[in-house]
Amino acid sequence: MLPLIKRIDSHVHFYTSQDLHRVAGSLPYALPEPHPLTAYLDALIDAGIAPTLLNNVHLSILPDSENVFVSFDELRNLQAANPQRYGGVKLVGTIKADPAYATQERLSHPQVVGARIVLHDAKPETVSDARFSDGQWSAFYDRLLPHQHLHIYAKEAETNLRVLHQIPRGVRVIIDHLGTCHSERDITEPAFVALLTEARERGNVWFKGPGYRTSVYPEETARFVTQIVCAVGADKILLEATDAPHVGTDNLVAPYSALFDLNKAFNFVDAVANHVSKETHIPVGQLLRGASGQLVS
Repeated sequence: MLPLIKRIDSHVHFYTSQDLHRVAGSLPYALPEPHPLTAYLDALIDAGIAPTLLNNVHLSILPDSENVFVSFDELRNLQAANPQRYGGVKLVGTIKADPAYATQERLSHPQVVGARIVLHDAKPETVSDARFSDGQWSAFYDRLLPHQHLHIYAKEAETNLRVLHQIPRGVRVIIDHLGTCHSERDITEPAFVALLTEARERGNVWFKGPGYRTSVYPEETARFVTQIVCAVGADKILLEATDAPHVGTDNLVAPYSALFDLNKAFNFVDAVANHVSKETHIPVGQLLRGASGQLVS
């Protein structure tokens, strides 16, 4: 019997039909299909993949991150019932970055590694100078533990930059989806260059994949990753992620779910890492998961 291939998934969403029922009828689009932890694990293990580290990231359509905490219990029960099959899996979580929700009690959970701000396609001008820096937000930043991070997702590089400018410099930050979902603006986009400059100056900002929201073409995404590595450092990239269950559409309105499944998502990040490695001579494994020990372990 061949050994299982070990993988981490630094960005995945686990939620059930009960979670979706809470927001039924309140969204301007159809609900996604449930994506429960057990089914995800079984799909990987049955395909010969051993998931070793997973980060259940706050799902923007849900009003809170209670599904993240429920997933901790779900895995604990699976491991108690079948330690041989599930015992090698470590699960952490990134909860909703809302000052009223991300309380000291929730942040103190030993499996919570960070909190996530989700802005989607918010234009830069909608991020006022004090939107993330008032008294409530300052108190929230103070509650973050030294090993925890603030996770920012916006499609626009300039939106990410405006948020980053409001975050205290001592807070560790992960910029989602490589900092931009607009590959058509190229790596020379002034806002993207400025974002990388700010990240380099801070020294505690990481950029995370999987990268297909930047471009669904690995060679194109690799150009952005190479730019990040050259500007910020190879220790500030974390590519191995699936963003399962691949909700949303690309810039041509093609559903990501029609383009990716778990295997295709892992193949995509492998291809990106290989392109970057050939250009920079940085080992593929370092590009895929080298920063995981600092961020989600």
